[in-house]
Amino acid sequence: MKNITNEIIDLLNATWINSPNSALSKKFIIRFWSLDTQWMDFSNAEKLIDELIDKEWLIVNEEEIKPNFKINSKEISFGWRPNNIIHSELPKNNAVENVKASTKQENKEVNLSISNEDFSRTEKRLIRYISAKTGILKEEITRRAKRKKRSLSQITNSLCLLLIAKEQGMDMEEFIETI
Repeated sequence: MKNITNEIIDLLNATWINSPNSALSKKFIIRFWSLDTQWMDFSNAEKLIDELIDKEWLIVNEEEIKPNFKINSKEISFGWRPNNIIHSELPKNNAVENVKASTKQENKEVNLSISNEDFSRTEKRLIRYISAKTGILKEEITRRAKRKKRSLSQITNSLCLLLIAKEQGMDMEEFIETI
């Protein structure tokens, strides 16, 4: 039973790695697990969320969902993917105390989420430029950069923006010179 408990903890740590203190919508989590990371299909993601709520791993407040323990992003191993046992019979959340105890030793949480304030002046100019050339709203470019940052984890904001520009068919030489 310990293996599946570790899988659940790793799954939730990976899901909330960029926003450990934030609540996420069910639709966001389903999209993250199925489209962004391709860990499972839509129906399995939805079933798993419902079961995690049932077994008290997740807390629902109106439309928002939060984990029922403190997220510890340092426990996630590089390249982690959920094992198939995650879809079997899930245990009730009894590991909460152990997780809380281990995370209390951390003095500082790492928050990888990005907002407009997290972009440098050069990156903000790059956002404006991409927006002007593609017709995509600046807010949408920022949202896409956040998704890339969340999916790829150890990536710079500038590289996220370059990937967005590349996806839009923009000339990369021009961008690389600016950065």
